[in-house]
Amino acid sequence: MRRVLFTAVAACLLMANVALAETKIGVVDMQVVATQSDPAKDAQNRMKSKYGAERNQLEKQTKELQKKAEALKGQAASEEKKVEFIRLKRDLDEKTRMFARKVEQDEMKIRQDMVTLVFRAAYEVAQRKGYNFVVDVTAGGVLYADQNMDLTNDVLAEVNKLWKSGAIKGSPKGKK
Repeated sequence: MRRVLFTAVAACLLMANVALAETKIGVVDMQVVATQSDPAKDAQNRMKSKYGAERNQLEKQTKELQKKAEALKGQAASEEKKVEFIRLKRDLDEKTRMFARKVEQDEMKIRQDMVTLVFRAAYEVAQRKGYNFVVDVTAGGVLYADQNMDLTNDVLAEVNKLWKSGAIKGSPKGKK
């Protein structure tokens, strides 16, 4: 009985070893792809053009409000000026919250689109090169990976290719 159990365990270990030998694992640095790809750069430019002026205006208003706060400290300000300052601060805080909410919603949509694009590109590269698994090294689970397993540049190139081909919503050919 012991011999049969030992043989069964040995056979299982041997089969697992054979399965692992045939498994091809690749790694991708998603952070690199998400920041250095053409669609990521395009999204950054779109966000700057869409929200840059409003951000600058809010920063300007914040500086002006800080100057008013300093002026109120230095003198015996009237209650009227203090109330006016509080109202201005409340208004600016509300504008800032609304601005942050708008930006956050757009950024979330961009991140979702980017994740979809990167997953598609990783899938395409893995299929083309015969990989069984592709792991994100920025997720924190990979402590070491041989350089031959690194697919980051391949996935980055595939993302850019998909982007330029118009296969993705919002890409250059899709904008026309």
